[in-house]
Amino acid sequence: MKFIKNNKWALLASFILPLLLVAVGLAMTGIYWGSGRSILAGDAYHQYVAIHSLYRNILHSGGTQGFLYTFTSGLGLNLYAFSAYYMGSFFMPLTFFFNVHNMPDALYLITLLKFGFIGLSAFVSFKNMYKKLSIMMVVAVSTSFALMSFLTSQLEIIMWLDVFILLPLVIWGLHRMMDTGHRWLYFVTLLILFIQNYYFGFMVALFLVLYFLARNLAKWSWKKTFDFVITSGLAGFSSLIMLLPMYLDLKANNSDALSVLTGTFTDNSHPLDIFAKNFVGSYDTTQFSAVPMIYVGMMPFALAILFFFTRSVRFKTKLAYLGILVFLIASFYLQVLDLFWQGMHSPNMFLHRYAFLFSLIIVLMALESLVRWHEFKTWCIILLTAFLSVGFLATVMFGNYKYLESSPVLLTFLFGLAYFILSMSSIRNWIPSHLFVIILSIFMIIESGINSLYQIQGVQKEWNFASREYYNTQVKLLSPIAKEIQNLTGTTFARADNTTPDTANDGMKYGFNAISQFSSVRNSNSSRVMRELGFHTDDTFLNLRYPGNTLLMDSLFGVAYNINQFQPDKYGFSLVSTDKNLSSLTKNRLVQSLGIFVPGGFKNAQLSTSDQTSDIIKNQTNFLSALTKTKSPIFKEFYTTSEHTDDKITGYSNSVTLTRKKTSTVTDVSVTYGITAPAHSQIYLSVPNISYISDSATNTMISVSSSSQGVTHSLANYYVGTNDTGRFFNLGAFSNATPLKVTLSFPENSQVSFDTTSFWSLNTQLYTTEMNKLRAHSPQVQLIKNGAKLAYSEKETGDIFLTVPYDKGWSAQIDGKTISITRAQNGFSKVHVPAGTHTLTLHFFPQGLKVGIICFISGILLFITYDHIAKKSRKSGGSKR
Repeated sequence: MKFIKNNKWALLASFILPLLLVAVGLAMTGIYWGSGRSILAGDAYHQYVAIHSLYRNILHSGGTQGFLYTFTSGLGLNLYAFSAYYMGSFFMPLTFFFNVHNMPDALYLITLLKFGFIGLSAFVSFKNMYKKLSIMMVVAVSTSFALMSFLTSQLEIIMWLDVFILLPLVIWGLHRMMDTGHRWLYFVTLLILFIQNYYFGFMVALFLVLYFLARNLAKWSWKKTFDFVITSGLAGFSSLIMLLPMYLDLKANNSDALSVLTGTFTDNSHPLDIFAKNFVGSYDTTQFSAVPMIYVGMMPFALAILFFFTRSVRFKTKLAYLGILVFLIASFYLQVLDLFWQGMHSPNMFLHRYAFLFSLIIVLMALESLVRWHEFKTWCIILLTAFLSVGFLATVMFGNYKYLESSPVLLTFLFGLAYFILSMSSIRNWIPSHLFVIILSIFMIIESGINSLYQIQGVQKEWNFASREYYNTQVKLLSPIAKEIQNLTGTTFARADNTTPDTANDGMKYGFNAISQFSSVRNSNSSRVMRELGFHTDDTFLNLRYPGNTLLMDSLFGVAYNINQFQPDKYGFSLVSTDKNLSSLTKNRLVQSLGIFVPGGFKNAQLSTSDQTSDIIKNQTNFLSALTKTKSPIFKEFYTTSEHTDDKITGYSNSVTLTRKKTSTVTDVSVTYGITAPAHSQIYLSVPNISYISDSATNTMISVSSSSQGVTHSLANYYVGTNDTGRFFNLGAFSNATPLKVTLSFPENSQVSFDTTSFWSLNTQLYTTEMNKLRAHSPQVQLIKNGAKLAYSEKETGDIFLTVPYDKGWSAQIDGKTISITRAQNGFSKVHVPAGTHTLTLHFFPQGLKVGIICFISGILLFITYDHIAKKSRKSGGSKR
């Protein structure tokens, strides 16, 4: 309380200044509360707004939805393991007061609050660590810390910001433990950090070892070393409540674990990178080939160098701090060290994610220099200025950093000149010390604000903060449809998906059960099977996309509802309502439930890993046969009757290239096929591996038309973004044999290449027969909290195949009696069930959570015991002396 009373205005300033400067930077970019431009850039639009909406929906569910599992993403998701990376924030409960319509404002508010609390946390920590420093100077340094480029250039990644609220407290806690033997702050803050974000917790843990060694090296103490190891170890042990389930999930279900070294050096690294990224307003990219985001202010950078000129700091300590800096800098250049900091896993953009540790050590060294400011002489300032001038000048002249335009160079020169004059004025006693502190602090705060503006504008240019109008358009379309799906299904199970999705996480965002998913935490095993069955996913399984597959996959994977705005109607899907707000919602009358009963037992279908269209079709047929135990030629390839293009057509092997003729006046290339759709068929066109010459235009337009009595009738015109879809383009359903013209157009492209096209028909009569057979034995499914109940009645024993990703966290009971769940088809689940009328209950409880809870409780109790014994020993040792 005394600290608060003595520093109340500084506490307020340390909170308000970072918040206000970020708010001003956003406002100057057109982003504010209710603005036309939202704060949703990049992953914030595609992931974080959906995750916050999911959290909000769980809070509003009245306890019917749990925090352990959700069906709204990737067929089913271990939400507990997911939260270890995405949802571990104290600010998430604020989403309760928002909805999907105004969730961008929630992210805007939470972002500003987090920056404010980073500044507040830094002030409280730094002021307690360096009590002799003036209040205003600590406010300036804490503002610089809160607005480091690592944060402001990546402010859309809102989940990372909580780490930096805790980080200064962890460092203060370490100082307290080493200097006074008080362990609680260090233990609690480190424990929370590990629980909130294991990824950054790993990096911080490595840094803490280095930092402890640096502080302990000058006067080595085995007692302090023992204290550090035990307290840190118990914090890590207690955090197993989150880390153990997360680790077991990653180990079992995420195959993209370790990256392979591709060379000695990191991409795009150059000798002068450290100087290049310390220019005011320096921003290159947060995508690939990025230079580390290490800027934390010119003055902290200069003060960190001055640290090596101090007289009162021992040489061993200077050498240790230099070692940390050298190791971090080497990590920016050497691929093996770069991967080491990131758990030997190469990140998907936003490279060098440990770069904030460089900014942190710079700030800590700067604080050490500030408390020793009286030790510096005129020659120190002159030598430092000469060194920095040569470094920055060489970067401009020889560095070839195209992003260093005139503005960053001029700003760096002006601020550098100001800091030189101020420093010389202070060292030479030309101005009073209190005036020096005031002016220096003001300059540092202004510099941080200007740099933040440049970082935010860099994000806008590179990632584009999404238009609120576009966001609202999608919400107005999808929100009433999602509510209607919820009303129609209640607690019964049904999946829904969008043939033209806004994002891959629409299910999370709007609250319907979906196949699509875009997440760093996912079940790679099930996604691999889905790829073999024709769904789009990448090699890392980061994405799983629904669009571009067949009607058969819809039904087998429980897609009861389609949001279909533009594509031809699918066989068996009918309009749900004549309400204009629901005009794109259709229902599948032949859909299967969450579980499919297989008499006698399910045996894995033989699935090829080939990406050939014919092999994918064969995989789907084999999978159906494994479920029905019959062989049905449900798919058949048919061929074109004509092919025409006005463009130049070339090709080799199985590849075709269309090139616009120089005399052509159109802005795209196209090809038209003549076909005859077979009777009783749903037909598809497969166009594998489309390669566009224009990176900004990667859409294909599908046009389908028929001709009757000389009159052409347009049946469908729609665009497909082929980078994130499967390869089966829906051409419609036909009762009778129908001659058609199918045109593939590639807008704004003068050249396009693709592999050989093929046309496929799904026999709707055979499909109906097979789906009705399965539906006759389909269990009735009721969703419960973190699980489901399946009621069935069968005359013989068999397996219920569950279209749920296999996870050891699942448990099953038949009428209250525990039975086992086994892996099926390498990525899914099955349960062997007896004949008769029974209820199968599925519950999800993350693997390792029970052990984690025991570790959490016992770790805290062990720490309390250890702390009590250590304090008692310290007191008894003091009394003897």
